[in-house]
Amino acid sequence: MSRYVDPSPVTGRVVVRDVTVVDPLDGTATPGQDVLTENGRITAVTATGTPADGRHEVDGRGRFAVPAYMDMHLHALNTPDDVDGTYALMLANGIAGFRQMSGSRALLKARREGTLPRPTGAPDLRATAGDLLTPFNASTADDAVRAVREQHRDGADFVKAGMTTRATFLAALGEANRLGIRLGGHLPADLDPREAARGGVWSIEHLGPGVTVFAAASSREAEVRARNATRKLPPLPRLRFPGAERLVTKLIKGMVVNPATHTSEHEAHAYELADGSYDQEKAEELAALFAAHTTWQCPTLIRVHTQQFGDAPEHTGDPRRRYMAPGELRAWDKSVRRFARLPGVTRDALRHHWSAQLRLTRTFADAGVPMVAGTDACGAAHIIPGFSLHDEFDLLAEAGLAPLTILRMTTTEPARFLGEPEASGRIAPGMPADLVLLDEDPLTDHTALRRIAGVLREGSWWSRADLDTVLERVAAAPGAR
Repeated sequence: MSRYVDPSPVTGRVVVRDVTVVDPLDGTATPGQDVLTENGRITAVTATGTPADGRHEVDGRGRFAVPAYMDMHLHALNTPDDVDGTYALMLANGIAGFRQMSGSRALLKARREGTLPRPTGAPDLRATAGDLLTPFNASTADDAVRAVREQHRDGADFVKAGMTTRATFLAALGEANRLGIRLGGHLPADLDPREAARGGVWSIEHLGPGVTVFAAASSREAEVRARNATRKLPPLPRLRFPGAERLVTKLIKGMVVNPATHTSEHEAHAYELADGSYDQEKAEELAALFAAHTTWQCPTLIRVHTQQFGDAPEHTGDPRRRYMAPGELRAWDKSVRRFARLPGVTRDALRHHWSAQLRLTRTFADAGVPMVAGTDACGAAHIIPGFSLHDEFDLLAEAGLAPLTILRMTTTEPARFLGEPEASGRIAPGMPADLVLLDEDPLTDHTALRRIAGVLREGSWWSRADLDTVLERVAAAPGAR
């Protein structure tokens, strides 16, 4: 049981009465509907007036029901024994599922054995990787192949490339294709993203990261690539010994709080060159290739914004910091001081790159590139779990994406992304009883997605007052990480 979330006072059998049901798949909004649930599933969606038959009634008049949200880039289970605060914030913000982007043998074992913590109201773990591919476990092509085989054997849903080279990335991708396990993550600096797409990469995170993808959208591509040198990494042990994985995790964690604090002036020049030579026609050609090969994108704009504007008052003075564990805030504040010490030319290059990232996100959306919403919460500076998904919606809207597109990126598209379109993402009979009741129309304005009147999670109902109580409890004993 969560230390922040009491069992819902309303469980088992609920009807949301006289509500407008929004279907992200076709973009329709059907008023005057009753949504009946029982035993954690939606049993019927009918014209209002259906007998309650003993169900608890939730008044949906003048409100809109949408499927509960999914965060497709998260690290909640980096601390599997201390997830209550993170899960509570996710519940309060309407999130019912997530993709864990960094795993381990221990995490995979715990999932197999059913020993992962599952506090009240917790979101579903929809997919997880094993260990990130890094120079520790994938320093050569043979090592990368071996790592993919081990993760496939251990039951990982996908393999995430973290810090690789073109050679190790392509070796891992080839083996993943052979075994039938998906591979996604970060593209190495020396890899052409078109090669990754043609090779069958599943997903690209953070628009690259860096300028790797942007090089393919530059009229001076060869020059950008020449300047886009692979970032030097801290020394990582190559021999396996007791505690080695924990050491690697600690080294990586220090970097990922804000990777932008490690940006060299050489990399800054690569950003400037890529942005100054941006070619819309080449960007559209790249987008068409991604669409043709179903190369998914998880932009995590909130993550790139908090990196590139690492000392901005909107982040350092965010009032929602009160929900975060004190140790987490200390790590964030340390990264702010380090960011402030970057040369002015480097900070300027990072800031100016933001408009290019918005433009490319819009280009991808217009071309029909498949995309999902994610945040990189848990371990990343200035990203508040739960709330950050709504921040992501705001930034996607800033890029020019329509409200329906944004809604799909957190509902129906995640279900399709995971290969389970019948498992979630819609309010229909047989679907999980996971929905968010909104006070405003999400098809008119994306900000309606944060106007939450209540959340139905696994058939249990949390009213707005219940959710506010959850938030007050987290603030009183900050524990999110």
